[in-house]
Amino acid sequence: MDARLIQVRELLSKGDLEGALREAEGIKESYWRDYALRWVIEAYVTRSPEKALEIAGKIRTETLHDEVFKNLSYLLSRAGIFKLAIRAARSIKSDFLRKKALKSVADVLAKVIVEKGTAGVSLSELGLDERDLQQLKPLPAGLIFKDGKLMPGAELLRMNGEVKSGIIQENKPQKAGLPHPIVKPFHEVKKSYFKGFFSGLVGRGDVEGLEYWAGLLEEPLRSLLLDELGKLKIELGDVKGAEDAFRRAKIANETGRALSMFYLARGEPKKAAEFMEKVLNPVYLLDVFLNAVRTGFFSDELAESMLLPRGGSRYKLARLLKFSAFELLEEANTKGANSLRELSRRVFEAGVRVQREFEVSLLIPA
Repeated sequence: MDARLIQVRELLSKGDLEGALREAEGIKESYWRDYALRWVIEAYVTRSPEKALEIAGKIRTETLHDEVFKNLSYLLSRAGIFKLAIRAARSIKSDFLRKKALKSVADVLAKVIVEKGTAGVSLSELGLDERDLQQLKPLPAGLIFKDGKLMPGAELLRMNGEVKSGIIQENKPQKAGLPHPIVKPFHEVKKSYFKGFFSGLVGRGDVEGLEYWAGLLEEPLRSLLLDELGKLKIELGDVKGAEDAFRRAKIANETGRALSMFYLARGEPKKAAEFMEKVLNPVYLLDVFLNAVRTGFFSDELAESMLLPRGGSRYKLARLLKFSAFELLEEANTKGANSLRELSRRVFEAGVRVQREFEVSLLIPA
């Protein structure tokens, strides 16, 4: 671990973004340098979004690149800076993650339009043009582009036919009694309190607090806190501490993915696969596998250990391999990368081979 990581954190907490950027760029090991730059980028979003995007372009670690731009797109869209959010999303190399990021931007944009009302909002008010809009299509349901404006797509329904007169019976309101106080069940209040309390521990980066409460609580909260603890440890450069949190947790989506990405960046794919066992999020499993393939690591054994770390149907493995192949092929066609196209072919052929083996096994009597 580079001691400058701690210095970067301290400078950011003091609001010295320029100093933090200098310290981060001075870190020799590329992985930790890019990790520190990620913190700096997130801090720059509110102060100078253009600068944040510029720094993000310096990320060279393959396993961190897409994650940085995905997070940046998320933060920019929620700040209402949609043009830069789209630019950040378009910088994501993985077609799968790029589509998810652009959809997220479109969903936030739709929420803004609905809150503005039926009059709609012109693209210029949002800092967008029609070329930006093309990147967000298909637009979310209920949103349309008309007369240069984005607006809700719902229309008022009109009734056809004649209107007849008649007598409508008036129901007299009953005498109102004294209002009853609204009392929430205690367990709901307690649940809300603890959720806020634990979120505060994570937000402050309180390692000791997370350790303490993880030791007191039972599942599933115990694993939830250990997972956050492991993620925080690896952000601070304490890989061994993150591995310890991973071992103690029953489910570790965040820590498992972060450790897998770390070992992929170090060229240790088998070690990376070891940390997939407790990752239940299928998007994370696919993301790690695609990153492994992009960095040149692929074999049938590695694919199975990453895509089905807890075992499962061979048919499911075949489907996942074919899906991954098409994702890689689309990415290769976009970039004009022949090497990636060749990897896509290898992954697809592996999927076909696994499916054939599965089909033959069904014909053999048990």
